[in-house]
Amino acid sequence: MRFAFPATAARVALLALLFTACVTVNIYFPAARVEHAAEDIVEDVYGKPQPTGEAKEPTSQLEVFLALLGPAEAHAAEATTVSNAAIRGLKQQIAQNHKQLAPFYASGNLGIGRDGFLVIRSQEGMAVPQVAQLKRLVDADNEARAQLYKEVAAALQIDATQLTKVQAIFADEWRDQAPKGWWVQDNGGAWKQR
Repeated sequence: MRFAFPATAARVALLALLFTACVTVNIYFPAARVEHAAEDIVEDVYGKPQPTGEAKEPTSQLEVFLALLGPAEAHAAEATTVSNAAIRGLKQQIAQNHKQLAPFYASGNLGIGRDGFLVIRSQEGMAVPQVAQLKRLVDADNEARAQLYKEVAAALQIDATQLTKVQAIFADEWRDQAPKGWWVQDNGGAWKQR
């Protein structure tokens, strides 16, 4: 006796198999591009010198030949630059805040938290108007940083569910590039002076 498998059951089984095969989706996260963007933005905010982009002129025939074989610098820079009007505006806003916040970093009143946002560590030695000013600056700066992370993610077409990865990369850059003497919070929550 032969078992007859109905045609509709076969179709349902095939559709179920195709559906389950499509459920697993790998979402690409361009970590290297985010790291490069974070490095550039943090350097600009902190006022660290940027390379001039001027290439050294080849001095020998061998260097000329090798330069012809290599990639052009402009193409490499274009591929890794992440910028638009919103990102430039936020970067400028954070840089302006940074100038006003510098004395608070130097005094130890202000630190960079493990999440990359600013944290008022202490109000020691501060008058009431200074505390109010610092709170306003920190709130404005943290709001600009949150918006910056969203804009960078959007510019790189990163899904909103991966925004925490973008923020974590920026957090590392803010802390790693912080000047000596500033307070930063490590991933475990402990504060240390650079």
